[in-house]
Amino acid sequence: MNTEFFRILRNGLAGELACLTVGEAMEHFRNHQASFHLDRAVVVCYLNHFLAEHEKCADPGLWQLIERLITKCLHLSPFDVINISTPSVLGNPAFQAKIRTLHENNFAPAELARIDQIDFLRDSARAREALLGLLATHPTYALAAGRLLVADFLERKASPDWLHAFTCPEPLKGDFGGMLFNHYAAMGNVEAAEALWESLSPADINEVHLNHAAELARMRGDAKGAVAFYEKSLALDGDQAPVRFRLAELQRPSVKRPELVAQKKVAIYLYSFNKAKLLGETLTCLAATDIGRASVTVLLNGCSDDSLAVVESARELFPDNAFTILPLPVNIGAPAARNWLTNLPSTWENDYVAFLDDDVEMPRDWLQWYLSIAEADPRIGVVGCKIVYPGQPAKLQYLYRYVSIAKNDLLRLSLSVAHHQYDNGFYDCIRETRSVMGCLHLFRTEALRRVPNFDIRFSPSQMDDIDHDLCLCLEGFKVMYCGLVACIHHQSSGLAARTEVRNPAMVGNCLGNDVKVFYKHLSRMSELRCLDNLSLLPADFT
Repeated sequence: MNTEFFRILRNGLAGELACLTVGEAMEHFRNHQASFHLDRAVVVCYLNHFLAEHEKCADPGLWQLIERLITKCLHLSPFDVINISTPSVLGNPAFQAKIRTLHENNFAPAELARIDQIDFLRDSARAREALLGLLATHPTYALAAGRLLVADFLERKASPDWLHAFTCPEPLKGDFGGMLFNHYAAMGNVEAAEALWESLSPADINEVHLNHAAELARMRGDAKGAVAFYEKSLALDGDQAPVRFRLAELQRPSVKRPELVAQKKVAIYLYSFNKAKLLGETLTCLAATDIGRASVTVLLNGCSDDSLAVVESARELFPDNAFTILPLPVNIGAPAARNWLTNLPSTWENDYVAFLDDDVEMPRDWLQWYLSIAEADPRIGVVGCKIVYPGQPAKLQYLYRYVSIAKNDLLRLSLSVAHHQYDNGFYDCIRETRSVMGCLHLFRTEALRRVPNFDIRFSPSQMDDIDHDLCLCLEGFKVMYCGLVACIHHQSSGLAARTEVRNPAMVGNCLGNDVKVFYKHLSRMSELRCLDNLSLLPADFT
């Protein structure tokens, strides 16, 4: 395994790219942009990497990609123009006028640089307070206003309360109006976004604005308008696979088959460790959904709280379902708990098996959608959905993953979600992928016969569900993502999903599992390399 593994892990995406050739890094980017809407943080990371590589690379396509990334960066964060000195920017009079204005109104560069050292993810409130102080002293401080929008976005502030204190310099008004529109639209502030849309100059509107405008149209029930906006977006930038998936769903809406819930035999399995309150809420929510006569089995993983009493009282919520409680004397971990349940003799009497975490909320029709998707193709082994954090506006927690790097010294899975984006409808589609989150997923029983066990080497948790999905792919099964189902996941034990995680034992477990999954699949790296994202795109997307 790569001796630089821990440095790579510490540096995130930048660390991964540093281990790749230019050609491999370009392919890495193409896979990512075919998976998610691009965001500023990811674009800047790729851009910095490719700019550093440009001097020593003769690939003619590299500079074209750099120019495209610069354009995308400026569409996402127009004030970043102050940091870009490429010929396309330096030779553009309009850009130069904006750069001069930003410099003229950069009243406290040292203080702004100090604020930039604050981790906005962990301490956006402190950054916001400092930025408000700058704006109070310097009302035309556009760079401070731009950063305030970022802080508000991270704090779920859909309506900035400081706009009255900001006087936007004239050359920057179009850009700031577009930034504010994107902020409102991304966070579901429909009324404010639509009011601002009317004031945007057509010359300033780009594909990012159009994508948000499409979902605003959809929110007000105008599907045709949404289609028109997305088509205009693709005319400006055709390399937006997520937009193509979403457009296809709007043009030809997927149809669910509710009757399948009564026609198919389903076993629903949950396992839990000392989360009595959340487990009770999960069972209450499950009982309110359409699960027909599916059996429900709850494994209590060595619980020492009142989980058993909570589950016993929940039994009455399922009068039409076989309801079984399996209290274990010790916590055997997530993979072994799944295996215990999967290997119950009753499992094989069912057409499908669903696994639920003990801290989720799901919509009433989740099983209707899952069965409808699974029944469309016998090669589909597992179906999962869009996972969001609790709270409004709902923030995306997990969508799907693919293999981003599979080399003889390094195995990395892709990002699982677009960087700090809210659930505004961008990912409301059905598509094939390589792995979905395990907190609410449905397996074809035949797939579990072929890959019956979750690997206990990933105990007590993390990576076992991802590894199992990869094993299903290697056995020829498909993994499907259903963005038409949104699951609220109240807790997440993965490092990537929870920025507040600092428990060294948890960190060590996650790092150890990364090493384990590499060595487990070392002999099949060439096959894993084929589990990318680009190869899943429909032919008419390219």
